Amino acid sequence: MNNKLLLLAASACVLTALVPVSRVFGACELSQLPPETKSVAVAGTAVPVSQILQQLKGKTQVPIFIPSRLPIPPQKLYYQSQATADSYTISMEYTADCRGAGACTFGEIRGQKGGEFSTKVEGVTKTLKNVQLADRVKGVFHNGCGAYCTATLEWKSQNFMYTVAIKNGRESDLILIANSAILARKR
Repeated sequence: MNNKLLLLAASACVLTALVPVSRVFGACELSQLPPETKSVAVAGTAVPVSQILQQLKGKTQVPIFIPSRLPIPPQKLYYQSQATADSYTISMEYTADCRGAGACTFGEIRGQKGGEFSTKVEGVTKTLKNVQLADRVKGVFHNGCGAYCTATLEWKSQNFMYTVAIKNGRESDLILIANSAILARKR
């Protein structure tokens, strides 16, 4: 009996690690990103802004806000970008072929036309609160858990909603990333 329970628990852990971050965020399928949209940078150093901008410019009408730095331990991150006229998504992943799988995803940065602040995170909402960002911008921080915990920070600029989300993230890290994007200005 104990062996069956142990096997069932281990299977559940493996399956929850495979839930794509795009499902949690309600974003478009990341697995459909073409391989030519990948760029790489060492985490804890500058984000490859110029490479990401090349992938997004001319494909979206959403003003692009990208942080200059990510406050995480040094580790390689792979960036995949996708854009439509009304939105863009920058996926940050630990492996080149992650494609949004939960186990190898660090997080996302998104911009979209319109949108309202979330009032609930999928799964169990652990934290939902207003935060003050750079340049007197108001944001909403959430931390919710489902298959894994996802910390999200949203803010608005004019008629556009911006979101930074990190798997197992901390509020302070999300605020640093959002402030870096806000202070860098529209790119």
